[in-house]
Amino acid sequence: MTVAIQSNSPYPVPLKKNGLIESYKENSPTHVIPQKTIDLEVASLLKRIESTPGFDPTVKFDAKKHIIFKEEYCSPEVTKQFTLKDLKITKTHVPPLSDFGAAFPFPLISEEAVNIMLWEGFQPHVLEKWARLPNLATGANRLDFHIGGHARSEAPFSWAFFNSPELSEIVSKFCGFKARPLYNSEVCHFNVSLATEDPEIAATYPKTKEEIDAILAKQDAGDGDAIPSSLGLHYDSSSLALVIMMDLPKEAVGGQTTIVTGDEKSRRVPEPTIGSATIIQGRVLKHLASKPVTNHNRITCVAGMAIAPPILDNTALTSVKPSVMSRARYDTFYSDWTTYRFENLELRLKYLREKLVKRYEDGEKFNQEEVIGWCEEMEEYLHKTWDEMEAVHNPPYPSKHFSTPYDEY
Repeated sequence: MTVAIQSNSPYPVPLKKNGLIESYKENSPTHVIPQKTIDLEVASLLKRIESTPGFDPTVKFDAKKHIIFKEEYCSPEVTKQFTLKDLKITKTHVPPLSDFGAAFPFPLISEEAVNIMLWEGFQPHVLEKWARLPNLATGANRLDFHIGGHARSEAPFSWAFFNSPELSEIVSKFCGFKARPLYNSEVCHFNVSLATEDPEIAATYPKTKEEIDAILAKQDAGDGDAIPSSLGLHYDSSSLALVIMMDLPKEAVGGQTTIVTGDEKSRRVPEPTIGSATIIQGRVLKHLASKPVTNHNRITCVAGMAIAPPILDNTALTSVKPSVMSRARYDTFYSDWTTYRFENLELRLKYLREKLVKRYEDGEKFNQEEVIGWCEEMEEYLHKTWDEMEAVHNPPYPSKHFSTPYDEY
């Protein structure tokens, strides 16, 4: 049987005028990276990486060598951490998985790890297939783009790192529940804003401290919508976002992850050092990836993460499906997404089946109400696996809830 809900929808087809990508099934050819960017700025980045003493892109990931995290970084005295209450967020559009809100930057990976992951992601053939200009961003140009979905097939070092049990354990310690990485399309993606090497464009950037401070003050006084960004104001479709700073020179100003607190104020995460990471519960915390005010690179590598089975997660398609997120390759993305969701359901069913068998063997009474609740939960999870697919749901993007005040939920 074929689902036939399109005719009942006010937006039956993804349209550009609604902020959607019409060529999403063809992998967004309208959003490819300009050759000028690859020949100038990307080539310059790769040259810098390859000239680093001792650089070897064939090095295999070694958690003991490449993860530089120390146990004491989990301490609130060492790494500043915020609960949702600390951030004045008392109402959310979906239930949070814990009261964890955000953890400010802490050292995570070595310089060698950073360079290898950048080298893997910025190869020209990888950019051709897996990178695209943003669909909707504030003040974006040819130097702002996303890379994603490449790790499993093109980036063995990155794939091993993001799927390592050591990384999941670190994230779990901060967020208060057992976390796991998401599917390939969301496990290792780059948000990129490069410094221009075009002299005419470079001349337009602010030069004095007074000019820079005035721009930052104006941006921070607003609600976040006007802050130039490679990824505009949004909620994540993943439960958690682990954001690793890959390139942001010390002299750069701006370029931090910016979160919106419960009083609708914009708050910038402190400027991180290279290889350090920030964690936010992005499914319930509005935020954006701001561009530097100055002419400098800002590159982050992000891992979408969620609560681990047998508990069912709260992930969604809203901001990552191919008609919205230009880097999402249609066949790869939906194969990743549905496989991930089905696997979680399998693990949940196995857990509940074993629980029922044990209860019976222990002589416990059968609880109809509880079992019905389990079934309803799994039905809803399965329904959410498809209810935002383009075949059935194409509302204008950005979604209305991205700009809805927290207090209105």
